[in-house]
Amino acid sequence: MKLYKIIGILLIMTTSIIYSQSEQDYYIVVKQNKSIEPLAKSINNNNTLSLTFDNQNLDVFFNTKVVYKYEKAFPTATTSYLQRVYIVSLIDDSYYNDLLNLNEVEHVELIEPIELLYEPNDADTSGSNSRTHLDLVHAFEAWDLTHGDENVIVGITDTYFPSHPDLVGKIVQEFDQSSSTYNHGVAVAGMIAANTDNGIGIASIGYNTKLIVSDIYGYPPTSSANEMLMISQISGVKVLNGSWHNGICQASPISEAVYDEIWNSGVVVVFTAGNGNCNGPNNYVYPASYSNTISVSSVGHVNPYGNVDPIYGRTNWRDVHEPIIGNSTTHQHNDKVDLVAPGYRIPSLKSNNTYGNYWGTSLSAPQVAATCALMFAVNPDLTSDEVRNILLSTTDDIYDIPENLPYTGRLGTGRLNVYRAVKTAKCLFDDDQNAKLDLYIRNSKKDLAVEPDTETGNVLWQSKDIWVRNQPDGKNIFEHQNPEYDPNNPSYVYVRVRNTSCITSSGNDLLKLYWTRANTTTSWPEYWDGSLSLNGSSSDNFILMGNEINTINIPILKPGQETIIEFEWQVPHPHNFTSINADPWHFDLLARIVSDDDPMSFAETENLYQNVKNNNNIAWRNTTIVDIIPDLSTKVGGIIAVGNPFNETRTFRLELVREQNELGKAIYNEAEIGVKMGDVLFNAWERGGKNSLKLKATNEEHKLIVTDNNVIIDNIQFEPNELGTLYLSFNFLTKELTEKDNFTYHVIQIDAVTNEIIGGETYEIRKKPREIFSADAGNDKEIDKNEVVTISAEEINEAAIYNWYDEDGNLIYTGKDLTVSPNVTKKYKLEIITNKDGYKDFDEIEVKVNPYSLQSLSPNPASNQVSVNYKAEGSSSAYIMITSTTNGTSNNYILNVNVFETSIDVSDYPQGIYGVALVCDGIIVDAENLIIE
Repeated sequence: MKLYKIIGILLIMTTSIIYSQSEQDYYIVVKQNKSIEPLAKSINNNNTLSLTFDNQNLDVFFNTKVVYKYEKAFPTATTSYLQRVYIVSLIDDSYYNDLLNLNEVEHVELIEPIELLYEPNDADTSGSNSRTHLDLVHAFEAWDLTHGDENVIVGITDTYFPSHPDLVGKIVQEFDQSSSTYNHGVAVAGMIAANTDNGIGIASIGYNTKLIVSDIYGYPPTSSANEMLMISQISGVKVLNGSWHNGICQASPISEAVYDEIWNSGVVVVFTAGNGNCNGPNNYVYPASYSNTISVSSVGHVNPYGNVDPIYGRTNWRDVHEPIIGNSTTHQHNDKVDLVAPGYRIPSLKSNNTYGNYWGTSLSAPQVAATCALMFAVNPDLTSDEVRNILLSTTDDIYDIPENLPYTGRLGTGRLNVYRAVKTAKCLFDDDQNAKLDLYIRNSKKDLAVEPDTETGNVLWQSKDIWVRNQPDGKNIFEHQNPEYDPNNPSYVYVRVRNTSCITSSGNDLLKLYWTRANTTTSWPEYWDGSLSLNGSSSDNFILMGNEINTINIPILKPGQETIIEFEWQVPHPHNFTSINADPWHFDLLARIVSDDDPMSFAETENLYQNVKNNNNIAWRNTTIVDIIPDLSTKVGGIIAVGNPFNETRTFRLELVREQNELGKAIYNEAEIGVKMGDVLFNAWERGGKNSLKLKATNEEHKLIVTDNNVIIDNIQFEPNELGTLYLSFNFLTKELTEKDNFTYHVIQIDAVTNEIIGGETYEIRKKPREIFSADAGNDKEIDKNEVVTISAEEINEAAIYNWYDEDGNLIYTGKDLTVSPNVTKKYKLEIITNKDGYKDFDEIEVKVNPYSLQSLSPNPASNQVSVNYKAEGSSSAYIMITSTTNGTSNNYILNVNVFETSIDVSDYPQGIYGVALVCDGIIVDAENLIIE
């Protein structure tokens, strides 16, 4: 039997690079109680070996062959089987049967040259997000538990580990066995232990973890297995990572014994499952498929589930195994795979101090290896088996995703969850007998579940753990939608609940969900529990402003585990609220965990903002989505209620701010933000003196325009329990557009006396690419006084509103063509607003009015009298100047500015062409030619 021992670096495209050698390597396993150890070994002049045995048959056999190498394959091994393995190099591969027929030999393996399988880093040009893979595996939450331990070392055998700023101080020992320059080892090292929180490059899951690396490209494959064994025996090494495969597609008892010994010594071994190698993704790849290695395959991470990229199509969906959806060309999936991790378009390190994107399970396995290092950091007493059991029992289930159903049972137990794995390992080590259950819903990604929440900041009503879908797909799609009324179908609300404690929950805990109309004023509980109606009464005609949606039991959650709970919700009819405001008015949501095992840490009061801040059992989602979609009629804004929830007169202010640290152009620079107050709100503001900052007035009633960040609408004096409305609109300006497609804008209500935040609403504005138009009012016009002119807008290729404004900003006409007759020069502003998505553009035209003019010369040609008609009314002085075009001589005739005609005798003028000019206040304002005969 021949076994081909090949090491392959796992990336999608295959390039074969043959290790050049003139000899053939063999593994030879000696029978128990037998020996093939030579008595003496000497090196000849031609670098071959001469061997001396006490066994004549062995002596004759080997001394009639050209022998290049003869030594123990695993000299540091402790298991008896590996101690009986030799590596022998002969001149070619023709001696397999001869070696096997030796009386002392139990097993022989023929070892083929090394083959590298790799893909250039720049093969993927579709960009990347430097944190989506970290988000998916919950690395950030894990770092709240530990940043790792620099005394925990991960060993890597791979290719090429050049110096890199993101690896400074991370590699404690390096064994450079070759001169390879393939950007693979450095990428793997970066995934495990790149310097993190250093302001450059990428973050690694291992954080403070250290590395020992060995460059094995071009190194004899027998020695690569021995290299893994020797690194595992170095003090501090707790994990080994192999982002390569041996290529033989069959199990090798010798290799398996190596990894058994490493595993049983307490060192965890992680390998890549394969990139569709060994004639297809269903087949086994080794060493990953041995019983004492952890086999890691891949899933996507960059794009949300269901996303269709305009360039790349359906690709790299979150937690989906197929890199191109519907294409079964994938990485390995079989019953030897233990778990999966992100593996498509992963950012990592390159040579020359640069970075690149990689595809392959070569980048999936290091994420698991780094997780093992964090587990050892919080629990150094773990065994290899315990690490594997924790990893596999804390993965997130991905088999409920339709695209993964064909691979059920072949992607291991699911996708890596770093936080759960580290949390479970830490709980085992801490073993706190007084631990208490702590279930929570996050206020933000910064929320650490500490009460009160001091990390999220002022905007506590934007929990991404609560989201709405208008179809039951929210367990895979997490994009929040505005709930839509449908008399026949419900909307669906999803709430994510986490167990941040070391106690398994009972399954008796309750999750309560409530709704209210979008509102910056909501107090607890009246705005949420059905006790507040539209008119404040309990008459038969009242319309509820809020109510409970449902109460559902939270399933049993283990330490670090999370669940997504689905609520069906029959959305209230929007017509119920048109008496307050007919514009789009959406909903706010509130989720509360009610548990005897995890009660509220702080007693609830009417101040909901403080309730949410103080208790991680409560979370809030006050979000209005503004979808700007081409070719689809959409509203470009949304209503919120603003009021006084107290039984006494109170003064408030509103602050309008962009999302802190949001990249790209600000929404108020790319779009016109309209702020329109309802009568109640406007009157309350007017009572306080109509004070504001960074708003400009319009001629539309109660409407203002945002001019900058940190808008303030101050001194809003509300009567007790008074409720008004505010409508924010977002009209994108075609001349200001960028490629940015998501914007976040907050409205915050603050008590003007105490400066305490009452509540708020967040607008998420999402715009899609569209064809751009330009407003064109035509060329400037020049007319005489009292003349009528029509100025026309060039029509755009879609339905739109054409508005014309005067110089004071007054709307004077709606329509494409505007007819005017100004007495003086004026500018007119054209505004075009598309009907479907509210995009705007402006243009300006000037109509220049000449108040003085030379109306006519009659007759022309003339010989005696010329009648001159003119307009010079309003000027201080005027005269006619007649100038010869032959010699330049001229004569002036004083005019009466209050009349419009004069007669001039030209009988004495020589024949020729003359210029006749009207001069008013010393300036020539008009002229014509006169022919004198």
